[in-house]
Amino acid sequence: MLTVLTALLIAQGLWAEAAVTAGVLLLYFALFRQTRCRVETRAHRPCMWRVRGLFGTCEYHLGYKRSLPKLVRGQGFIGLPTFMWPRDDFSTTPDRPERAANVNAPAASAGLAPRRTEQPANDRMMLLLTVFSAGVAVIALIRDFLAG
Repeated sequence: MLTVLTALLIAQGLWAEAAVTAGVLLLYFALFRQTRCRVETRAHRPCMWRVRGLFGTCEYHLGYKRSLPKLVRGQGFIGLPTFMWPRDDFSTTPDRPERAANVNAPAASAGLAPRRTEQPANDRMMLLLTVFSAGVAVIALIRDFLAG
């Protein structure tokens, strides 16, 4: 929805409002959106544990997203390319096991869909930020239509 609002604001020439909604959208993708860990595992494949945001990591790969990711061939029949953060510390890390993620498991079993009472504060904050930015975009759009 924020993408559509940003596109509408750009089409109307409302650059300041479009910048605000685009910033909120980028913040959402960088910190809050559910995605995969994608740090290189001992099997030299991307980790598939679910995490929050582009910069989030699972409990096995804390602190490994330091450099730029590289493009690798994906898994499965189609094998679409995906990003993976490379590691060069395989000889210095202890032999701590890395459990494989269940890729087909729903988000609730991965611990990312808590009950309403256990919902993290950042989810509520992101929801409020989204509603606020959508309201600003709609008000700016209406103001522009009324102004002619």
